[in-house]
Amino acid sequence: MFLPNELIDDILYRVPVKYLLRCRCVSKEWCSIIDSNAFVRKHCKRTNECNRGGGVVISGDGKVFLTDVDSLRDDIVDVIELDDACVSGAEFVGVSNGLVCLCKDNKNVFVLCNPSTRKYRMLPRIPSVFGREFEEVEVPLCGFGYDCVNDDYKVVKIGEGEECTVVIVYSLKSNTWKRIQDIGSNVRFIPERGKLVGGALHWMTIKYPRNCCGFVFGIDLGLEQYKEDPFPDVQGTFICLVYVGESLCITDNYHESHTDVWLMNNHGNGKVWYKAFTVEQPGPFGTFKFIRPVAFSNTGNDVLLEVDRKKLLWYDLEKKTVKTIKINGIPVKFETHMYTESLFQLTEAKQLHKLSQDKKQKQQQKKGGFKLKHEIYLITGKMDVSDYKEGTTDG
Repeated sequence: MFLPNELIDDILYRVPVKYLLRCRCVSKEWCSIIDSNAFVRKHCKRTNECNRGGGVVISGDGKVFLTDVDSLRDDIVDVIELDDACVSGAEFVGVSNGLVCLCKDNKNVFVLCNPSTRKYRMLPRIPSVFGREFEEVEVPLCGFGYDCVNDDYKVVKIGEGEECTVVIVYSLKSNTWKRIQDIGSNVRFIPERGKLVGGALHWMTIKYPRNCCGFVFGIDLGLEQYKEDPFPDVQGTFICLVYVGESLCITDNYHESHTDVWLMNNHGNGKVWYKAFTVEQPGPFGTFKFIRPVAFSNTGNDVLLEVDRKKLLWYDLEKKTVKTIKINGIPVKFETHMYTESLFQLTEAKQLHKLSQDKKQKQQQKKGGFKLKHEIYLITGKMDVSDYKEGTTDG
């Protein structure tokens, strides 16, 4: 039975990534469909819309481990370690559309990884002309995300100086770093990674003089412009900005009392922030210094919480009950991040150039082959039908 490529495409893009990777071996036609940029984008879009249970990255002690959301419902969870040399000693930067960004060497070396395909790409080092701007910066800030305006992936690195704050951006499409507009010295960033929401990376910042309130500072990856959003009414001893469920989230920890969890209102009506839930302490999982929401369940009835970077648990928001997750083989302290499984190809820039050269060379060989056949025909007067058809397509 013969199926047209359009129908095969429509069937395959409903299949999870781990099975699609096996389907690539069925035939050259299937492999070509699955590897095409159009199919990769279409499949990623459907995965996000269907809110499929995706993957989980656990990082700590310079190591990176993988599991999936469904496994976190089991009593005991096993993980797979990424043992490639390029991720050894790396720490997490960000994740977008199935690509995970890691950094090494005091955020001077960046690596992109697709955990689903186990492919890596080392990014070019920051040019020395930019490097001087970060020489006196102890802890540079960075973030990673997808630029939907230009269909590009970007890494942002920020260095705070005495006179201004320097911002440089790496583009995967152009494979280059560039400097964008500086930020005034009156804006001070709270050290953390940028959180990607709505095509912009966000950090918590404070404006000086100190009587000014704090705000969330965003860098739009498409326009490469800045924007500001106010804090909610927080008064805790430890305030943290996180990303959870396609939204920005602020955890307001009142030491040995309770933690308020605020979510940003993405619907554009009413207040910018609303209080999602509160965790009292001592509560169902004892006392803690801070908690960080990682993900809400599909029903929204419970939330995956990371507690003091030491344990993961499911917290039922209605019943106030807890299910602790036991994970084998991970460091004592760790961070947990969700990612959407994707087929995105991390092809090196040099390889892309080589592929285009190979394609051009094959086309020249094809034309040269026809020329040779045509010359033989002039001599012998013989040419088969396939040669004739090939010749007519080239005029």
